[in-house]
Amino acid sequence: MPSRMLGTVAILKSQSPYPMEELYIQSRQNDQVKNLVKLRERKHRERQSRCLIEGLREITNALRAGFEITHLYYCTDFFPSDLHATFIAEHEDVGKFPVIGMSPDAFTKASHREGPDGLIAIAVQQGNVLADLSLKQTPLLLALEGIEKPGNLGAILRSADGAGVDAVILVDCVLDLYNPNAIRSSQGLLFSLPIVSTDRDTLANWLDAKNIVCCATTPDTEKLHWEVNYQQGLALFMGSESNGLSAYWLEKATKQIRIPMAGQADSLNVAAAAAVCLYEANRQRAKISGA
Repeated sequence: MPSRMLGTVAILKSQSPYPMEELYIQSRQNDQVKNLVKLRERKHRERQSRCLIEGLREITNALRAGFEITHLYYCTDFFPSDLHATFIAEHEDVGKFPVIGMSPDAFTKASHREGPDGLIAIAVQQGNVLADLSLKQTPLLLALEGIEKPGNLGAILRSADGAGVDAVILVDCVLDLYNPNAIRSSQGLLFSLPIVSTDRDTLANWLDAKNIVCCATTPDTEKLHWEVNYQQGLALFMGSESNGLSAYWLEKATKQIRIPMAGQADSLNVAAAAAVCLYEANRQRAKISGA
Protein backbone atom coordinates (compact mmCIF):
# COMPACT_ATOMS: atom_id res chain seq x y z
CA MET A 1 0.00 0.00 0.00
CA PRO A 2 1.68 3.28 -1.12
CA SER A 3 2.29 5.71 1.75
CA ARG A 4 0.63 8.60 -0.10
CA MET A 5 -2.61 6.60 -0.24
CA LEU A 6 -2.49 5.89 3.48
CA GLY A 7 -1.71 9.52 4.20
CA THR A 8 -4.72 10.82 2.26
CA VAL A 9 -7.09 8.46 4.06
CA ALA A 10 -5.62 9.28 7.48
CA ILE A 11 -5.88 13.05 7.00
CA LEU A 12 -9.52 12.94 5.94
CA LYS A 13 -10.40 10.47 8.68
CA SER A 14 -9.55 13.22 11.20
CA GLN A 15 -12.04 15.50 9.43
CA SER A 16 -14.92 13.01 9.54
CA PRO A 17 -18.09 14.02 11.45
CA TYR A 18 -18.32 10.49 12.91
CA PRO A 19 -16.64 9.50 16.19
CA MET A 20 -13.09 8.19 15.69
CA GLU A 21 -13.70 5.06 17.77
CA GLU A 22 -16.34 3.95 15.23
CA LEU A 23 -14.17 4.51 12.16
CA TYR A 24 -11.78 1.59 12.47
CA ILE A 25 -12.54 -2.07 13.14
CA GLN A 26 -9.71 -4.26 14.34
CA SER A 27 -11.42 -7.46 15.46
CA ARG A 28 -13.21 -9.98 13.27
CA GLN A 29 -15.58 -10.44 16.27
CA ASN A 30 -16.85 -6.86 15.92
CA ASP A 31 -20.66 -6.62 15.66
CA GLN A 32 -20.44 -4.76 12.35
CA VAL A 33 -18.30 -7.54 10.87
CA LYS A 34 -20.84 -10.09 12.08
CA ASN A 35 -23.63 -8.11 10.44
CA LEU A 36 -21.75 -7.97 7.14
CA VAL A 37 -21.48 -11.74 7.26
CA LYS A 38 -25.21 -12.03 8.06
CA LEU A 39 -26.11 -9.91 5.04
CA ARG A 40 -24.79 -12.63 2.75
CA GLU A 41 -28.00 -14.49 3.61
CA ARG A 42 -31.31 -13.58 2.03
CA LYS A 43 -33.32 -13.68 5.26
CA HIS A 44 -31.12 -11.04 6.86
CA ARG A 45 -31.13 -8.85 3.76
CA GLU A 46 -34.92 -8.96 3.70
CA ARG A 47 -35.29 -8.29 7.43
CA GLN A 48 -33.04 -5.25 7.22
CA SER A 49 -34.06 -4.16 3.69
CA ARG A 50 -30.36 -3.89 2.99
CA CYS A 51 -27.88 -5.42 0.55
CA LEU A 52 -24.12 -5.91 0.36
CA ILE A 53 -22.15 -4.32 -2.46
CA GLU A 54 -18.52 -5.28 -2.85
CA GLY A 55 -16.06 -3.69 -5.27
CA LEU A 56 -15.33 -0.20 -6.54
CA ARG A 57 -17.17 -0.58 -9.85
CA GLU A 58 -20.26 -2.03 -8.22
CA ILE A 59 -20.45 0.57 -5.44
CA THR A 60 -19.89 3.38 -7.94
CA ASN A 61 -22.76 2.12 -10.12
CA ALA A 62 -25.07 1.97 -7.10
CA LEU A 63 -24.22 5.55 -6.11
CA ARG A 64 -24.72 6.81 -9.67
CA ALA A 65 -28.13 5.11 -9.77
CA GLY A 66 -29.19 6.90 -6.58
CA PHE A 67 -29.08 4.00 -4.16
CA GLU A 68 -28.67 5.04 -0.53
CA ILE A 69 -25.42 3.84 1.00
CA THR A 70 -25.59 3.50 4.79
CA HIS A 71 -22.00 2.34 5.48
CA LEU A 72 -18.78 2.11 3.50
CA TYR A 73 -15.99 -0.19 4.69
CA TYR A 74 -12.43 -0.40 3.40
CA CYS A 75 -9.09 -2.07 3.97
CA THR A 76 -6.12 -0.36 2.34
CA ASP A 77 -4.11 -3.61 2.33
CA PHE A 78 -6.32 -4.88 -0.50
CA PHE A 79 -6.43 -1.70 -2.62
CA PRO A 80 -5.16 -2.52 -6.13
CA SER A 81 -4.82 1.11 -7.23
CA ASP A 82 -4.82 4.77 -6.18
CA LEU A 83 -8.42 5.01 -7.43
CA HIS A 84 -9.65 3.14 -4.38
CA ALA A 85 -7.90 5.49 -1.94
CA THR A 86 -9.22 8.50 -3.86
CA PHE A 87 -12.74 7.06 -3.69
CA ILE A 88 -12.49 6.65 0.09
CA ALA A 89 -11.01 10.12 0.55
CA GLU A 90 -13.79 11.74 -1.51
CA HIS A 91 -16.55 10.10 0.49
CA GLU A 92 -14.94 10.77 3.86
CA ASP A 93 -14.80 14.40 2.81
CA VAL A 94 -18.49 14.50 1.84
CA GLY A 95 -19.56 12.80 5.07
CA LYS A 96 -22.94 11.47 3.90
CA PHE A 97 -22.33 8.09 5.53
CA PRO A 98 -19.71 6.60 7.86
CA VAL A 99 -16.53 5.44 6.10
CA ILE A 100 -14.98 2.75 8.26
CA GLY A 101 -11.51 1.25 8.02
CA MET A 102 -10.92 -2.42 8.78
CA SER A 103 -7.95 -4.56 9.63
CA PRO A 104 -7.03 -7.21 7.02
CA ASP A 105 -8.31 -9.92 9.36
CA ALA A 106 -11.67 -8.24 9.88
CA PHE A 107 -12.08 -7.41 6.19
CA THR A 108 -11.23 -10.95 5.13
CA LYS A 109 -14.04 -12.27 7.32
CA ALA A 110 -16.50 -9.67 6.03
CA SER A 111 -15.70 -10.16 2.34
CA HIS A 112 -17.45 -12.87 0.34
CA ARG A 113 -15.07 -12.61 -2.63
CA GLU A 114 -11.87 -14.29 -3.62
CA GLY A 115 -9.39 -11.54 -4.37
CA PRO A 116 -11.31 -8.60 -2.86
CA ASP A 117 -10.41 -5.02 -3.80
CA GLY A 118 -10.80 -3.65 -0.28
CA LEU A 119 -14.26 -2.02 -0.54
CA ILE A 120 -17.63 -3.14 0.85
CA ALA A 121 -20.80 -1.08 1.18
CA ILE A 122 -24.22 -1.60 2.73
CA ALA A 123 -27.08 -0.11 0.72
CA VAL A 124 -30.84 0.24 1.14
CA GLN A 125 -32.80 -2.03 -1.18
CA GLN A 126 -35.18 -0.46 -3.67
CA GLY A 127 -38.45 -2.04 -4.74
CA ASN A 128 -40.00 -1.04 -8.06
CA VAL A 129 -43.46 -1.85 -9.38
CA LEU A 130 -44.74 -1.86 -12.96
CA ALA A 131 -46.45 1.50 -12.46
CA ASP A 132 -43.04 3.04 -11.72
CA LEU A 133 -41.74 2.29 -15.21
CA SER A 134 -41.47 5.24 -17.58
CA LEU A 135 -41.44 3.73 -21.05
CA LYS A 136 -41.02 5.08 -24.55
CA GLN A 137 -43.64 4.43 -27.23
CA THR A 138 -42.12 1.15 -28.44
CA PRO A 139 -40.20 -0.26 -25.47
CA LEU A 140 -38.00 -3.34 -25.47
CA LEU A 141 -38.62 -5.31 -22.29
CA LEU A 142 -36.97 -8.47 -21.04
CA ALA A 143 -39.16 -10.74 -18.90
CA LEU A 144 -37.46 -13.52 -16.95
CA GLU A 145 -39.64 -16.27 -15.50
CA GLY A 146 -38.38 -18.35 -12.60
CA ILE A 147 -34.67 -17.61 -13.02
CA GLU A 148 -32.81 -19.52 -10.31
CA LYS A 149 -29.07 -18.83 -10.60
CA PRO A 150 -27.67 -15.45 -9.53
CA GLY A 151 -24.71 -15.76 -11.92
CA ASN A 152 -27.08 -16.15 -14.87
CA LEU A 153 -29.17 -13.20 -13.74
CA GLY A 154 -26.10 -11.00 -13.50
CA ALA A 155 -24.86 -12.02 -16.94
CA ILE A 156 -28.31 -11.40 -18.43
CA LEU A 157 -28.44 -7.93 -16.89
CA ARG A 158 -25.10 -7.05 -18.48
CA SER A 159 -26.46 -8.09 -21.88
CA ALA A 160 -29.69 -6.19 -21.25
CA ASP A 161 -27.75 -3.04 -20.45
CA GLY A 162 -25.52 -3.41 -23.50
CA ALA A 163 -28.45 -4.05 -25.84
CA GLY A 164 -30.45 -1.06 -24.61
CA VAL A 165 -33.30 -2.88 -22.87
CA ASP A 166 -35.74 -0.41 -21.32
CA ALA A 167 -36.65 -2.57 -18.32
CA VAL A 168 -36.18 -6.06 -16.93
CA ILE A 169 -39.16 -7.80 -15.36
CA LEU A 170 -38.74 -10.76 -13.02
CA VAL A 171 -41.84 -12.95 -13.15
CA ASP A 172 -42.61 -15.29 -10.25
CA CYS A 173 -38.92 -15.14 -9.44
CA VAL A 174 -37.53 -17.41 -6.74
CA LEU A 175 -34.15 -15.68 -6.84
CA ASP A 176 -33.23 -12.80 -4.56
CA LEU A 177 -32.39 -9.84 -6.79
CA TYR A 178 -29.82 -8.57 -4.29
CA ASN A 179 -27.87 -11.80 -4.01
CA PRO A 180 -24.19 -10.75 -3.80
CA ASN A 181 -23.31 -13.06 -6.70
CA ALA A 182 -25.96 -11.43 -8.89
CA ILE A 183 -24.55 -8.01 -8.04
CA ARG A 184 -21.02 -9.13 -8.81
CA SER A 185 -21.79 -10.93 -12.07
CA SER A 186 -23.78 -7.91 -13.28
CA GLN A 187 -20.80 -5.68 -12.42
CA GLY A 188 -23.21 -3.47 -10.50
CA LEU A 189 -25.45 -2.87 -13.53
CA LEU A 190 -28.24 -4.39 -11.45
CA PHE A 191 -28.48 -0.96 -9.85
CA SER A 192 -28.60 0.97 -13.13
CA LEU A 193 -31.36 -0.92 -14.95
CA PRO A 194 -35.06 -0.49 -14.16
CA ILE A 195 -35.96 -3.89 -12.65
CA VAL A 196 -39.40 -4.95 -11.45
CA SER A 197 -40.47 -8.14 -9.71
CA THR A 198 -44.09 -9.18 -10.17
CA ASP A 199 -46.47 -12.10 -10.66
CA ARG A 200 -47.75 -13.44 -13.97
CA ASP A 201 -51.35 -12.19 -13.75
CA THR A 202 -50.33 -8.64 -12.87
CA LEU A 203 -47.80 -8.62 -15.69
CA ALA A 204 -50.20 -10.08 -18.24
CA ASN A 205 -52.82 -7.42 -17.51
CA TRP A 206 -50.20 -4.66 -17.64
CA LEU A 207 -48.81 -5.82 -20.98
CA ASP A 208 -52.33 -5.99 -22.45
CA ALA A 209 -53.08 -2.47 -21.24
CA LYS A 210 -49.84 -1.20 -22.81
CA ASN A 211 -50.38 -3.11 -26.09
CA ILE A 212 -46.97 -4.70 -25.77
CA VAL A 213 -46.37 -7.86 -27.80
CA CYS A 214 -45.32 -10.99 -25.90
CA CYS A 215 -42.55 -12.97 -27.58
CA ALA A 216 -41.63 -16.34 -26.08
CA THR A 217 -38.36 -18.20 -26.56
CA THR A 218 -38.70 -21.97 -26.95
CA PRO A 219 -36.91 -24.71 -28.90
CA ASP A 220 -40.32 -26.05 -29.95
CA THR A 221 -41.16 -23.65 -32.76
CA GLU A 222 -40.14 -23.02 -36.36
CA LYS A 223 -39.64 -19.24 -36.37
CA LEU A 224 -36.03 -18.18 -35.81
CA HIS A 225 -35.00 -15.40 -33.46
CA TRP A 226 -34.15 -12.95 -36.28
CA GLU A 227 -37.53 -13.43 -37.98
CA VAL A 228 -39.51 -11.44 -35.43
CA ASN A 229 -39.97 -7.67 -35.59
CA TYR A 230 -38.19 -6.21 -32.56
CA GLN A 231 -38.91 -2.64 -33.66
CA GLN A 232 -42.39 -2.74 -32.12
CA GLY A 233 -43.16 -2.53 -28.41
CA LEU A 234 -42.14 -6.02 -27.32
CA ALA A 235 -41.52 -8.11 -24.21
CA LEU A 236 -39.05 -10.91 -24.78
CA PHE A 237 -39.72 -13.83 -22.42
CA MET A 238 -36.99 -16.19 -21.23
CA GLY A 239 -37.68 -19.17 -18.96
CA SER A 240 -35.84 -20.85 -16.11
CA GLU A 241 -32.62 -22.78 -16.57
CA SER A 242 -34.24 -26.14 -15.83
CA ASN A 243 -37.77 -25.90 -17.21
CA GLY A 244 -37.87 -23.07 -19.74
CA LEU A 245 -41.02 -21.00 -20.02
CA SER A 246 -44.25 -22.17 -18.43
CA ALA A 247 -47.24 -23.20 -20.52
CA TYR A 248 -48.97 -20.00 -19.39
CA TRP A 249 -46.53 -17.70 -21.19
CA LEU A 250 -46.13 -20.00 -24.19
CA GLU A 251 -49.90 -19.76 -24.69
CA LYS A 252 -50.03 -16.05 -23.87
CA ALA A 253 -47.32 -15.17 -26.38
CA THR A 254 -48.42 -13.99 -29.81
CA LYS A 255 -44.97 -14.86 -31.15
CA GLN A 256 -42.62 -17.75 -30.44
CA ILE A 257 -38.99 -17.89 -31.54
CA ARG A 258 -36.01 -20.20 -31.28
CA ILE A 259 -32.26 -19.91 -31.74
CA PRO A 260 -30.98 -22.32 -34.41
CA MET A 261 -28.68 -25.01 -33.05
CA ALA A 262 -26.22 -26.87 -35.30
CA GLY A 263 -24.98 -29.40 -32.73
CA GLN A 264 -26.62 -31.96 -30.46
CA ALA A 265 -27.83 -29.51 -27.82
CA ASP A 266 -31.35 -28.19 -28.35
CA SER A 267 -30.83 -24.88 -26.58
CA LEU A 268 -28.31 -22.45 -25.11
CA ASN A 269 -27.78 -21.47 -21.51
CA VAL A 270 -30.41 -18.84 -20.64
CA ALA A 271 -27.80 -16.09 -20.28
CA ALA A 272 -26.30 -16.88 -23.70
CA ALA A 273 -29.75 -17.15 -25.28
CA ALA A 274 -30.76 -13.79 -23.86
CA ALA A 275 -27.62 -12.17 -25.28
CA VAL A 276 -28.24 -13.61 -28.77
CA CYS A 277 -31.86 -12.43 -28.91
CA LEU A 278 -31.25 -9.04 -27.31
CA TYR A 279 -28.45 -8.14 -29.69
CA GLU A 280 -30.63 -9.08 -32.65
CA ALA A 281 -33.20 -6.70 -31.20
CA ASN A 282 -30.50 -4.06 -30.83
CA ARG A 283 -29.42 -4.57 -34.46
CA GLN A 284 -32.96 -4.12 -35.75
CA ARG A 285 -33.66 -1.11 -33.58
CA ALA A 286 -30.43 0.56 -34.63
CA LYS A 287 -31.86 0.77 -38.15
CA ILE A 288 -34.64 3.01 -36.85
CA SER A 289 -32.24 5.40 -35.17
CA GLY A 290 -29.82 5.29 -38.08
CA ALA A 291 -26.96 4.04 -35.89
